[in-house]
Amino acid sequence: MHKLALFRLVFVASRGLRERLTPAGLVIVALTAFAGAFGLDTQANLAHLLFSLGACGVAVDAAGALLLRWRAPRLAVRRHLPEFVTAGEPARYRLEVLNPQARPVQAGDLVEQLRQPWPSPASLAHFRSAAATNRFDQRIGYPAFLDLLRRLRAIDVQRIGVPALHPGQRVSIEVPLRPSARGLAVFERLARVITGPLGLVETRVPVAAVEATLAVLPTRLPVELPAAVSRRLHQPGGVSLARHVGDAEEFRSLRDYRPGDPLRAIHWRSFARTGKPVVREFQEEYFARHALLLDTAAADAFAPAFETAVSLAAWLVAQPRDADSLLDLLFVGERVHRLTAGRGLGGADALLRVLATVATTPPASIDVLLATLERNAAQLSSVILILLAWDEPRRNAVRRLLARAVRPTVLVVAPPDPHATSDDAGFAGIVRHIAVPEPAAATPAT
Repeated sequence: MHKLALFRLVFVASRGLRERLTPAGLVIVALTAFAGAFGLDTQANLAHLLFSLGACGVAVDAAGALLLRWRAPRLAVRRHLPEFVTAGEPARYRLEVLNPQARPVQAGDLVEQLRQPWPSPASLAHFRSAAATNRFDQRIGYPAFLDLLRRLRAIDVQRIGVPALHPGQRVSIEVPLRPSARGLAVFERLARVITGPLGLVETRVPVAAVEATLAVLPTRLPVELPAAVSRRLHQPGGVSLARHVGDAEEFRSLRDYRPGDPLRAIHWRSFARTGKPVVREFQEEYFARHALLLDTAAADAFAPAFETAVSLAAWLVAQPRDADSLLDLLFVGERVHRLTAGRGLGGADALLRVLATVATTPPASIDVLLATLERNAAQLSSVILILLAWDEPRRNAVRRLLARAVRPTVLVVAPPDPHATSDDAGFAGIVRHIAVPEPAAATPAT
């Protein structure tokens, strides 16, 4: 924990220097500090002269940058972000830049300042596991910490070049994005970079821009599955918004006639009383319902197996399905969540946004998740379980589903257990072990 606090202090300090000094300025400051260390004895060498020259140059450039910052016209910027992006896939968004001042603005750069979440104690497992796999990281540790920050930030944005603007001129700029990991990126602030006359010191002028968020969806990992059962089952109480007129049996209400409603649905007594056509509305009680269970019980917040499981779930959620079917996504957050898509309840995009921010939970959370699935098994036409282990509690849950005449498809994102018992023969054709892809080489955060 003390090492993590030290790394955070080093990152904040280095980021502060990079925001205030150009690359040339960093070199000059480093040489100035080096000369100052060796120039303490002014009689032994002339390093103190280099220190004085470097310190004066940086001080003069800093004063010039502050003066330019005070006189710099303010810009107004509006972001046009996409609805969502996908991790690992390059994307773009549009910036609309306006010069509302009566003075022209010289060409320069804009910098997006994204909110940087800090690692929680739950993220330390990933930090330690990354360090254990590399001797260099085990001794240093800081590269793994930078990779963790990059994952938490979700998106990286390079500097944005802005051309010179006349008074009242408006330009539109396409900005490339680099989604590095699934999550919710927060575009917190936008600033214009002002460089000193010597090119050593930078200062940043705030730009009027509204804070915005962008969901980074998980990557999608395809998997071959048997065809889902499409049989319709009784749903006690129906489902919200899954209503139609005509052929159901559960009467719900009366409403005004709409073009296309069948004549047999007209309520003739109300028609005779009001003089306007009124139809009977019913709530459907029978339809196909499919369940997708995502196991989040993992100790490592960024475990490769968990990220693979989320990618599998994202691919399955995004698959096209019948218009008359529903998909339930079950997982554990602060409680058991059961989110439904289809039949007027929203599309797959809402579930993908949820998968973008789903996090791991304690190992004991799998028990309450499996219990919720079993309670609703009678309403399900098919079940897909994405599990992070294949232990006895999970085996028993699958056995109970089979006893309820529900044949699930089980995807285990873990290597096969070499000590598996002969009881696993009863799961032939049900359980598939999914290999965890090798992680790509990480790019250090900046």
